[in-house]
Formats: sequence, structure tokens, C-alpha cells
Amino acid sequence: MMKLQFDWRSRLSRFRVWALSFRGGITLLCLVGLLLVPLTGREYLARIVITAMILTIFAASWDLLAGFAGQVSFGHAAFFGISGYVTAAFVKFVGAPWFLAIFIGTGWAVVFSLLIGIPCLRLKGPYLALGTLAFALILYNLFLTGTWLGGTEGISALPNIGSVFVEFYIMAAFMVASLIIMRAIVDSRLGTILKAIRDDEVGADAAGINTTVYKLVAFMVSGLFAGISGALFVLDITAVNPAVYQPLYSFYAIIMASIGGIATIYGSIVGSFLFTLLSEFLRPLAAASLLIFATLLILIIRFSEEGVMNPFLEHVRDLWDKIRGR
Repeated sequence: MMKLQFDWRSRLSRFRVWALSFRGGITLLCLVGLLLVPLTGREYLARIVITAMILTIFAASWDLLAGFAGQVSFGHAAFFGISGYVTAAFVKFVGAPWFLAIFIGTGWAVVFSLLIGIPCLRLKGPYLALGTLAFALILYNLFLTGTWLGGTEGISALPNIGSVFVEFYIMAAFMVASLIIMRAIVDSRLGTILKAIRDDEVGADAAGINTTVYKLVAFMVSGLFAGISGALFVLDITAVNPAVYQPLYSFYAIIMASIGGIATIYGSIVGSFLFTLLSEFLRPLAAASLLIFATLLILIIRFSEEGVMNPFLEHVRDLWDKIRGR
């Protein structure tokens, strides 16, 4: 009992230290600002932020696999789509409550991550990336040409999980919980082993680490969170179709994680919000928006190899120190 009490107090003390730090204060301030969005009464803005929060989980799940385990996947849309389809099917045809359907869909995503990971992890480097891409394309064509689960039309007219503002707080809770859990995994013993495999797989193997098993665990954990985002995405737009298996969705995760900063987890927040907001605001420009968006992405990646989150925070911190006279 005393040990549990000590652990609780230790964790509370670490949280207090973090909250009083510069990064902790900025994080809490941004979180408070995020939670105040529904109070503006603007449904359009709330919808944009909901999409960004869902994509944050998706990008962070890819970052966990590629940034920390070193297993680059071009087929992350497979886990995203499987969970979305299963969630939609259980809500539409079985009448399952949305929160139960999310867990069922996520469970299927984990199963598929295991099935895809076993053969793909025999490959390395670009061959691994192409192998995962092949599985996503296979699923895309199966659902596109098949007649099951709605065929090309998919499943539509799903019930809403609540009003826009109720949905906003549900998605925010999922995002915050997912990011905290992923960060805890990265900081745990499992995360240390994954980083060792990423940095030197041969050395990790020589040290007695079963690299195959741990890479498979990374695939499953990443698939779990990609599945959560896929289920939430389908419940948000109240429909799903084979397009969710397109490589474009996989590359969305890569782009967002790269913008925020690979191997950061929290950088996915910055990348996803920038990606979503820019996509939405540039939409009226039609074809020209693609050129502008691509140029901005190239500039960000070219001049900020570590993403925009860490350099931005460092500049803000330097400015804050100057204001305080330090």
C-alpha cells in the first residue's frame, strides 16, 4: 500500500514539474484553448478541429511505428480502413452502440496488423514500405470490386454519435488519451527496446533482443491506434467507402508526422492541425491550392528537417526568456 502511495505521489510530483515547465505550460495552454472551441458556437470551425484531432491519432500511430521502431509503412491506410469498415458494419447492420463498435473495429485492426506484419517484417527498408503498400492496395481493390459491405458505395447513413459539440469533446478525449498512452509506451522499457532496434537492429539482436517479436508488437500497437482513428473518422463523416484504403490516406499520415517532427508523437498534433487547416483554407483556390500546398510542404520539410514543432518551441522559449530579461 505504501509503495502504491509513493508511486502516486511520485507521478503527481513529476506532473507538477512538467506543468510548470515551459513545454508543459504551452501544452496545457493549447489544450485549454482547444477545449474552448465549442464555446464559440461555430460548427464549421468545430468540424475542422474534429477532423484534425482524428488525423492526429492517425499520424501519431504511424510515427510510433516508423519514428521509434524504424519500420516505415506505406500501407497504414489498411488498419485505418479495416477498423472503419468493421465499425460502420456493426453500427449499421448489428445496431451496436458506437463506443462498442469502436473497440470491435479497433480489435480487427490489431488482428490485421498482425496478419500483415508477419509476412512484411521479413522485408527491410524500402521493401518493407512497398510490402505494406501492396497489402493496402489489395484491400482497396477487394472492397472496390467486391459486392460485400456495399461494394463501391460502401456503407452510409450512419447515426450521429451526438451533436457537433458533444462529438467534439468525445474526439478530444480520445485524442488526448491516445497521445498520452503512446508517449508512455515510448518512454517505457518497450519504447527503449524499439529505439534500440531502430538505431541498430543487428546490435539489438546480438544483445539478446528478439527483434522480430518486438517489431511485431510495434506493428500491433501502431495498428491499434490507427484503428481508433479509422473508427472515429467513419463515425464523424457517418459513412465509409473503399477510398479509405487508398495510398493517399497512408501518405497523409506520413506528411503530417513529418511536418510536426518524426519521433516526437506530440509533433503529430502540430502537423495534423497545420495540414487540416491549410487543406481547408486553400480549398476555394481549386487546382491552384494543390500547387500552393505542395510548395509549403516542400519548404517546411526542406528548411526544418526535424519538423516545425521543436524549432518553433525553441524560438518561442528564447523570445520568452528575452522578455523576462534572462
